[in-house]
Amino acid sequence: MTSPSPVPTINIKIGENPVEVTMYFGRLDELAEVVGSFERLPDVDFDAATRQAVMDICLAPRDERGRRIEGETVNLHQLTVEDGEAVLDFVKDHLSDFFLGRLEKHLRSLAANGERLTNVGSSLNGLAGSASETP
Repeated sequence: MTSPSPVPTINIKIGENPVEVTMYFGRLDELAEVVGSFERLPDVDFDAATRQAVMDICLAPRDERGRRIEGETVNLHQLTVEDGEAVLDFVKDHLSDFFLGRLEKHLRSLAANGERLTNVGSSLNGLAGSASETP
């Protein structure tokens, strides 16, 4: 059973300006680099530096190629608590889906290649006795 994918876009306001945040692979990759792993997802909520980096990745103005525009920032003081939490939840949903999805694919690959991995392991164990020692 697969769980539904997270919504691809959320709409928030920064001050009076409506902002649409869409999760693209480039943004997800930046977020995954900051957070690092599934086990560190709580850092999005509880670590100030991680939370700041996440908000910057999601809300920083970008050009048409997706690169951050130098010198332009978002004033987080204009973001309501509800909208700020919505961004954090949006990010955690996407990162959770990404990390768990990659793990599931990795485990399926290991299972599909289990016999081959066992044979390689057996071959390596057989070679251990014939390895030469280095002085």
